[in-house]
Amino acid sequence: MYIERVSLKNIKGFDEIELDFSGTDGGHSGWAVITGDNGSGKTALIKSICMAVLGPDDSRVLLTDLRGWVSDGQDSGSISVEVKPDHEFDRTAKGGFRVKSTFWAEIEFAREGGSWSVSSADINRNKKKGAFNGPWSVGTPGWFLLGYGPFRRLYGSSPDAQRLMVIPGRVPRVATLFKEDATLGECEQWVKQLNYKKLEEQESEKIALESLLNILNDDFLRQGVSVNGVNSEGLWLKDSAGRTMPLSDMSEGYRSALAMLIDIFRHMVDVYGAVELVARDDEGHFYVNRPGVVVIDEIDSHLHPAWQREIGFWLKRHFPLIQFIVTTHSPLICQAADRGRIFHLPQPGTGARAFRLTEQDFNSVIAGKPDQILISPAFGLPYSRSPRAVQANKAHARLRAKQIAGKISESEERELEQLKLFVN
Repeated sequence: MYIERVSLKNIKGFDEIELDFSGTDGGHSGWAVITGDNGSGKTALIKSICMAVLGPDDSRVLLTDLRGWVSDGQDSGSISVEVKPDHEFDRTAKGGFRVKSTFWAEIEFAREGGSWSVSSADINRNKKKGAFNGPWSVGTPGWFLLGYGPFRRLYGSSPDAQRLMVIPGRVPRVATLFKEDATLGECEQWVKQLNYKKLEEQESEKIALESLLNILNDDFLRQGVSVNGVNSEGLWLKDSAGRTMPLSDMSEGYRSALAMLIDIFRHMVDVYGAVELVARDDEGHFYVNRPGVVVIDEIDSHLHPAWQREIGFWLKRHFPLIQFIVTTHSPLICQAADRGRIFHLPQPGTGARAFRLTEQDFNSVIAGKPDQILISPAFGLPYSRSPRAVQANKAHARLRAKQIAGKISESEERELEQLKLFVN
């Protein structure tokens, strides 16, 4: 499954927005990036994608309070997502969707008396039942969708959030995106279970664990850090100095990144099975050869700039059939975007519309330096230097003009000399 288009009307801060997530070559897998200032609606957009694909029933589970989803002053709002099924893996209960076509998954929020409701909508689908028979239907094969919020923690889940993570169906796959206190603690438990069942010589669990460790140790953790092994206490890592330590002792950056990667893999095993899930390319890298959609909010959270620069390329190499849709405040994350897919959301109320970068601007981002990317339309900063440096530059220009005119004082000469730091 892939996301073709997304259209929102009267949702959160969006009066109306439509974005095409297919690439310039018509492809869907790879790295799509959404930028925008705080409050521009990045999180609302990717939550909307998940809710439309999951359907109204699961949306009610995720949103215990529907207030605030419809734009202020409106009585209804709609989310429409055009879905492209994979003809090999995505199926209806009766085995449909073998042809390459798209359909619309659409939900609507509406006021009913003094409360709000969410239900299916028919804006673009023309009464066709694609969503009802596919991703909205319980137990249908395929339809791989994961969603991660900015708090991708291993520990500290509340009891309510923990119950959400273990209920049957697709809801746990997007729980951290909707619940800040939901954690990815299940992934470490899953790895421990795999190790236990491997010791009992259960073949599928043995394949799953070996495949996971092969991927994890293909330089995902960087700086010479690798997974040393698994036992009843959990994952153990080894650093470049050869010291072993439990995952719980690692920094939040390591824990959150590793937890998310394990979680992606365990859900792929759950949907597709472990056998033939992982292959190896000509360069010796292990990769997962199954399709799907993974949305990640603030993927740069907790990551060092060096890791921000590399994580998109790493994930694309090891999950080449996955469509990643990520939000970010980091110019380094944008450099992994491909097929022209960098989108910018303006602040609500400015009158500006969301847009995809032009080919020229996109090329300048993926080939540019971070400071160049920050002043591109992807971020729209008027300048990349600090306010202090900008003011110093202006002061230097003013004093230099006085110096040339021969009207500068002795104290101004000293100030001019100090300001050369910011000019040079």
